[in-house]
Amino acid sequence: MDQVEEIKQKTDIVQLIGEHVQLKKAGVNWKGNCPFHNEKTPSFMVNPEKNIFHCFGCNEGGDVFTFIQKIEGLDFPEALKLLGEKAGVKIQNFDPRVSSEKNRLMELSSATTLHWQENMSKDIGSKSRDYLSKRGINEETIQDFKFGFALDSWDDLFNILKKRGFTESEIFLAGLTVKKSAGNNYYDRFRDRLIFPIQDVHGNVIGFTGRTFKKDENAKYINSPENPIYYKGKVLYGLDKAKRAIRETGYVIVVEGNMDVVACHQAGFKNVVACSGTALTLDQIKILKRYTENVALCFDQDEAGQRAAQRSMDLLFAEDVNIKIIQLLFGKDPDECIRKDVRFWEDSLKKSKSAMQFFIDKHLTEENLENINNKKTATKFLLELLVKIQNKIEQDHWLKKIAIRLDISESILRDALPQGNKTPAKVEKIYEAPKKAEQPLEVRYLVRILTILVNYPTLIGYAIDHLPADMIESESLANFYKSLIIYYNKDDKLTRGDVCDWLDENKDLEKSYKDSLSLYVDQVYEGFDEKALQTELIDLVRILKKNYYSSQLSSLNKELILAESDKDNDRLDELIKKIQISSENLDKLK
Repeated sequence: MDQVEEIKQKTDIVQLIGEHVQLKKAGVNWKGNCPFHNEKTPSFMVNPEKNIFHCFGCNEGGDVFTFIQKIEGLDFPEALKLLGEKAGVKIQNFDPRVSSEKNRLMELSSATTLHWQENMSKDIGSKSRDYLSKRGINEETIQDFKFGFALDSWDDLFNILKKRGFTESEIFLAGLTVKKSAGNNYYDRFRDRLIFPIQDVHGNVIGFTGRTFKKDENAKYINSPENPIYYKGKVLYGLDKAKRAIRETGYVIVVEGNMDVVACHQAGFKNVVACSGTALTLDQIKILKRYTENVALCFDQDEAGQRAAQRSMDLLFAEDVNIKIIQLLFGKDPDECIRKDVRFWEDSLKKSKSAMQFFIDKHLTEENLENINNKKTATKFLLELLVKIQNKIEQDHWLKKIAIRLDISESILRDALPQGNKTPAKVEKIYEAPKKAEQPLEVRYLVRILTILVNYPTLIGYAIDHLPADMIESESLANFYKSLIIYYNKDDKLTRGDVCDWLDENKDLEKSYKDSLSLYVDQVYEGFDEKALQTELIDLVRILKKNYYSSQLSSLNKELILAESDKDNDRLDELIKKIQISSENLDKLK
């Protein structure tokens, strides 16, 4: 029997697919909603006897290898290695030197985790252990979450990984080193930090978060940069440990921070994952929907946390997910709440409300109902929220509730509903000549920047140093820019031909990217030499950053006015500092 057949026989296809899809018994088969296309009525079937799956909606089908390749975006050698490890089958003649890029990065991340765990277990990791002990984290949890400690050294990890056969470029691509500004020397990215390994749904380490112990360090937390195995917007911290509990409880709790997940799991609440400090992304929501349609949000109680919760809700409503809001009875986050008394957390869960009920109770208070201006504002907010709900039955249910609370007829309220669907619009294509004049200013500048970079890749290094990806609001353009940077970091001597080949071969990129960028340069920059294009790039980046900081200042000033009217002195101080920083950044660009 060859290795492929042995793995097939030892892999329970129902259990494997059940890690990604909610399956229910249907005679001799198992049935669920297809993970490869959107559907409301299950047409995805799994047959354990034949060890195959098939979707009658989109015609996808195959065996365990086909499924794991498609769901995880793996090639066959990567799927063979992953399923071999899960089945306990040792892959013969497996030479790590010729392993795929993703496998190499997985192996590198695993070796890094073990090294940092060893540091943690020694005296040199005592400050990390002391910190976790003060936060109430026990030894079992430390081992379970694979906490580690990175030494206060410029090259400790780099040297260890080099000795274990990994190349400088592999270590750099994994985001574990930073290239010095002059020359080709590298230094460790994570130094003197408590390390949180980030694991995928199968438990493989794919990235890291590091918490500093230095008081003068600018960044309290730093994360691995995105790379071929780690995309922040597609990962949920703790999901590998939470997936079983999510199925058993029927819902998932989404929190902001990694320590919130750790504290919840240690306290026995295993169905908790983190989106790691930002709003949920569409990719993360689609991953969660494989396990449950019920999501409870418990974001930090500060203003940033509540804004992230609101952004998450908009996407969750668009995906027809049932949403609950958990409001903490104590503390700013679940970790603080549990450390005070786990009963506060338990009671917070018990008192959680569906999202619409939460906002109805929050806005339609007796005080607001007695003041006509407040009443109008609250009603407008609720109706704008209501039209985002995709399910018409649920929408009608809440319309009745709001009408009763307002003491007005349903027909009047229905007439007041905002027209059109308020769900988030699809992201724009990078460039369409007929709509060029209609594109937002940011998009037009970015299209020109990306056009220059694709056609003159020697200038990508300048863009990396001067244009952070998080300044780009358009998700599609930001993702394209990040992909281009990752590709450039593999080989900084790329030619235009190399980048064009990459565009053609990359199946993840929209066709509009591939077709337009190589053509647009001849339309807009005819007659420009490389020096003129470099000057153009510098000007475009400066203009884009000026617009970014100007927009940021405008938003901050509006918040300042609100904070002044609310007499919120702490918020005022915070906003004044932010405004000062943004103003200084803007002044540097003038």
